[in-house]
Amino acid sequence: MAEVFVFIATYRDVVDALVDYGAVKNLYRRGTIDTYDAALVERDDDGTVRVSKREKPMQKAPWAGAVTGAVVGVLYPPAILPMMAAGGVTGGLIIHIRAGLSRADIEELGDVLDSGPAALIVVGKTSLADKLARSIARAEKMIEKPLTIDSKNIDRELATFAKAVA
Repeated sequence: MAEVFVFIATYRDVVDALVDYGAVKNLYRRGTIDTYDAALVERDDDGTVRVSKREKPMQKAPWAGAVTGAVVGVLYPPAILPMMAAGGVTGGLIIHIRAGLSRADIEELGDVLDSGPAALIVVGKTSLADKLARSIARAEKMIEKPLTIDSKNIDRELATFAKAVA
């Protein structure tokens, strides 16, 4: 079993989220944070959720690029359908992400995600909360939860994902 961390910050608008998205990228470039996967999530007035930007700077990490999409799928199941259709995430990966979070954590993460029209989701190999809280200035709410994953099974799902998008 391995542990990664899910960090969510919510914003009153997409512009603020984009500024902080850039701050996360700068933290990585400076070596302040380790391998991460990030996504900018927008919720329209009708409640439609979509991932508008994704960042996965370290392709060497086997989970980079797919885990954030799976987290969005766990918290907003209808939002994952376009990503699955485009080959962006697999159902098996979503099952493993769901199993790695408690029901209370999913509910708490979802409540924070629901609190604004834009959100920044960052999944990292190490805890991100302290480092990000000092650098992202525009967030209205922030939360971080550990995600326990079965690394053997998730590696198998990621291999399936890699073959599907190759």
